[in-house]
Amino acid sequence: MAGNSADPGRTVVSKIALILAAFTAGAEHTLSQLAYQTSLPVSTVHRLLRDLVASALLDRCEDGGYRVGWALRTLEVDPGGPTLANRAPLVADDLAAALGTTARVGVLDALEIAYVEKAPGVVCGTSFPNTARLPLHATALGKALLAFLRPAVVRLVVADGLPGYTPRTVIRADQLQCALQQIRMRGFATSAGELDMSCAVAVPVFHAAGGLIAGVEVQVGDLAGPTIARVLPSLLLAARGLSRELARSWATDADWTERGEPAMVSTASTAG
Repeated sequence: MAGNSADPGRTVVSKIALILAAFTAGAEHTLSQLAYQTSLPVSTVHRLLRDLVASALLDRCEDGGYRVGWALRTLEVDPGGPTLANRAPLVADDLAAALGTTARVGVLDALEIAYVEKAPGVVCGTSFPNTARLPLHATALGKALLAFLRPAVVRLVVADGLPGYTPRTVIRADQLQCALQQIRMRGFATSAGELDMSCAVAVPVFHAAGGLIAGVEVQVGDLAGPTIARVLPSLLLAARGLSRELARSWATDADWTERGEPAMVSTASTAG
C-alpha cells in the first residue's frame, strides 16, 4: 500500500522507517530537518511524527524538536551490550523524575567533564556526544571524579590552573586536596555556589574491579543534612545500577587504562 497518491512508490512503513533512521545520526531533529533528510513532504512528515509521538516511539521536545522516545530507548538492540553512551541518559532521566531536579552523568574528557543532563519535566535530556563541558574543581560532579582518579591527574588539573568562577570556588591546591580527601572518606561530593549559585551532590560510579567509570550528580536547594539524606540513597542506587549494567563491557573498552580508570580521550570514545 502506497503512503499517498503523490508518492506511490513508498509505503507508510517505508516512510516511517526513513524518519526513524534519521535519528541514528543525531539526538534531536526539527520537522524541517526530517523532511529534508527523508525527502518527504513536510505535511507527510508532520502527520507521521504525530503518530510516532502518540505511540511513544518519539518524544516532542519543549523547543519543538523531536527525539527518540522511551519505547525505542528501552529496546535492547545493541548486540555488544550496554555502554555508558546509551545508559547515561537513562540514568539521568530516572534521577530527574525520581527527585524532581536536574541530574547529570559525567566522564573525564581531557581535564574537563563531558556530561549528559536531564531537567525535570517534559524537556528533553542531552545525549553523548555533545559539546557541553564542566570544570573539574568547581562542581560536585568533577570533585567526585577527581577524588578517585590517580594523583597524577589531580596534579595536571592543578597545574592547568584553578579558575575562580565565584567567591566560593576552590582555587588553592591545598584546599582542593583537602576537599578530595573528605570526599574519599564520606563517599560523596558537594558543591555550593562554586560554579554558579546552585548546589549539588554527586557520587562516583565504579566498575566491579574498583576503578572509576563516571560520576552522577543532582542539583539540590541546599546542603543541609536532611537534603543530602533525601537524595543520597537515589544517587548511590543509580551509581550501583549503572556499574552493574556496564560490568560486561568496561573491561574490553579500548579507552580504559590497565588500572581501570578512564583515559583522557575524546568524548565520543569515552562515552561509548
